[in-house]
Amino acid sequence: MRRSSSRFGLSESEWNSALTEVRDAILEAARERRMISYGEVASRVSTISLEPHSALMNHLLGTIFEEEHAAGRPALTSIVTHKYGDKEPGSGFYEMARSLGYKFNEPYLFWAAQVQAVFKLHGEPKRT
Repeated sequence: MRRSSSRFGLSESEWNSALTEVRDAILEAARERRMISYGEVASRVSTISLEPHSALMNHLLGTIFEEEHAAGRPALTSIVTHKYGDKEPGSGFYEMARSLGYKFNEPYLFWAAQVQAVFKLHGEPKRT
């Protein structure tokens, strides 16, 4: 499904800039081999006002997940998690994964494998 900015009243330019800012924030965390909270991602977006647990955030993250999947890469959005509580991604992450054709019985194991694959692909080598 091709996602569009039109539902949120954003111009194409605003959508693309916000998407780039979200992706860049996640990639920075991936390079550092660390998780990033929804709130931290939202705070890194200056193009638009973005709430951490909003439909717009879900839409942006879903777009990134779709693009990464289409490019044959692991789920970059797997490292975006709740700041408190379970410190895992929201249920939308698993719903999106299934809609993209991923098959898994144990969501936690699927998620953990995606996180490790993201760190392997994007993470800076560990210094010893």
